[in-house]
Amino acid sequence: MARHPVILTQGTMTGWRVRRTEVALAGDGRSDAAEASGQPSPLTTFLPEIALLTVVLLWASTFVITKDAFERISPLAFAFIRFLLITVLAFGVLVVRGRSAQRARYWRVERADLPRFALAGLFGYTLYQLGFVLGLERTSPFSSSLLIAMVPLFTMLLVTLLGDRPPPVAWVGLGVAIAGVVVFLSDRGGGGSWEGNLISLGAAVAFATYGVVNRPLVARYPPETVSAYTTLAGSVPLLLVSLPAARAQDWGSLGVGSWLVILYMVVLPVYVAYILWNWAIARRGVAIATSTALTVPVVSGVLSAIFYAEGFGTLKVLGATLALLGLLLMRLPRWPSLDSLRKRGNRVRSGV
Repeated sequence: MARHPVILTQGTMTGWRVRRTEVALAGDGRSDAAEASGQPSPLTTFLPEIALLTVVLLWASTFVITKDAFERISPLAFAFIRFLLITVLAFGVLVVRGRSAQRARYWRVERADLPRFALAGLFGYTLYQLGFVLGLERTSPFSSSLLIAMVPLFTMLLVTLLGDRPPPVAWVGLGVAIAGVVVFLSDRGGGGSWEGNLISLGAAVAFATYGVVNRPLVARYPPETVSAYTTLAGSVPLLLVSLPAARAQDWGSLGVGSWLVILYMVVLPVYVAYILWNWAIARRGVAIATSTALTVPVVSGVLSAIFYAEGFGTLKVLGATLALLGLLLMRLPRWPSLDSLRKRGNRVRSGV
């Protein structure tokens, strides 16, 4: 059975990151035979594309599925039960990984890094998740998915303030994306609201801040460690804020379908999606994978039109097109590698 290196990078919705590792793929016996003969099977040839398509569908579906769940579960109660389970799952993974001979490496964090863990959890989980559920409650799935997809826009502004120098084409993309968002928000129809749209933009700002705060941590600690402790740091205030809604929720009235939706939102868009995503990155490259991710708002819009009869006026379509084009231009330049980020994290740690 062949073993393939997989590069796991930070994703759009959750910020979970896993370093370079090796995974064994089921069914690779046929792939090995095909590689030996120099003629891969048709299925093997298109597996990365199938994986990327699956990821897009999983991430796009979260907006429609969550919006539908709000008809039976209040947004804050939904956030409560989801992140209660996600925290348990994150530490379950840490326990499994921490059984190795390098146990201390997974569980121990430097005291000086505790404020950064807390800040990353606050922005990446507390504020982002509040913005996600409260914004989605007040706007359409398509509007929410597009505006939250503006994370790279705010990330670029933040890293520039911190001293990074993005290339000129990235600034062109930034301007196009901002123009697209302005045009998109000028469309008063389509099932969205100014309040929901602005809250969704606030969620994008929170997640962009999380990514910047989190950079030294992912360069310094195992991914399971960062995921578990940032999830815990963010989930504690999130659970406290959403506790009254959770207590008021009639959990006994929820059917099997509602609980399956909750489990779907805990497992599939987080762990399954990232496994497929990064496996495809190893075979098609970051540029193709991240460009494919730009179709998430498009697919979410199609699903929203099918299930919620969302309208798409000229301004909304034009604004969405410009925003996605701007994001594409921003992703064209070559950004720092994980190795450079790790070196930078070490310099920050040593006070340089």
